[in-house]
Amino acid sequence: MEEMGEVKGYWWRGVSNFGDALAPFLLERFANAKVEWAPAAEAEVVSVGSVLEHIPSDYSGYILGSGKIRESSVINLPEATILALRGPLSAKGIKGDYALGDPGLLADELVGPQDKQWDLGIVPHWKDRELAPRFLELFKKSKAKLRVIDPKEDPITVIRQIGACERIVTSSLHGMIVADAFGLPRRVELAKALNNHIEGGDFKFRDYSASIHTPFEPGIMVHPVRGHVEDVKFAIYDVYQALENIILEPAR
Repeated sequence: MEEMGEVKGYWWRGVSNFGDALAPFLLERFANAKVEWAPAAEAEVVSVGSVLEHIPSDYSGYILGSGKIRESSVINLPEATILALRGPLSAKGIKGDYALGDPGLLADELVGPQDKQWDLGIVPHWKDRELAPRFLELFKKSKAKLRVIDPKEDPITVIRQIGACERIVTSSLHGMIVADAFGLPRRVELAKALNNHIEGGDFKFRDYSASIHTPFEPGIMVHPVRGHVEDVKFAIYDVYQALENIILEPAR
C-alpha cells in the first residue's frame, strides 16, 4: 500500500464553497497527504483561495497556490516557504522562486472526462442571486439544455457537473478555473452590485487570468489557449510532487 503523509492544512471554510473546499482533495490526490484542517497559524500548508491576508507574519509553513484578496495588500511572510502563488498580481513584491497558478486547474483530474449533458452550465458565486435567474430568462425560449450548478454542493459533484457542460457562464473564480481545467469556453459575469459586494472586486479574476496569459474579459465567451493552461497545470503538479516529498521525508 502506498505510503501516505499527514499534514495540517488551512483553507477558508466560512461558508460551504466548492472552490475553497477543493484544497484537501487536491492535497490528498497530488501530494498523497491525509489532511486535517487547522487555523492558518497552526497549519503546515496553506492552499487555494484568497487567503494570504489570513496568514500571520511569522508563519513558517508552506504556501501552495493561494492569492491575495485585495490588490493593495502588502504581504510579508519571511519565514514561509512559498511553493506557488495564484498569479503574478498576488506575487508582486513577494520575493522567491515559486510557481504561479491556481491548484484548481488540476480539478478535472479528480474526476476524469465527463460525458456532456448540458449545453450551458451556470455557476454563480455563492453570494450571487442574480446570475442564474438572468440566464434562465435569456434562454427560456431556447431548446438549449441549461444546468444551474450550486457552488455550495460537494466539490466533486460540482466539478463533475461543470465537466458535463459544453460551456460555462460564471461569477465564481473557481467556476472559471474549473472550466479552464476541462478546456471549456467560459464567460465571466460580474454584475456591478455583486462586484462591489465581493471583497477585492475583480482582482482575483485578473490575477488568475494573468497566470495563464489570458486577458480578463468579462461579459464575453473566452476559450484560453490550451497550451498556456497546460503549462500552468504541469507547474502546479510539480509543486504538489515536491510537497509530497517534503511531507514524507521525516518518515523515511
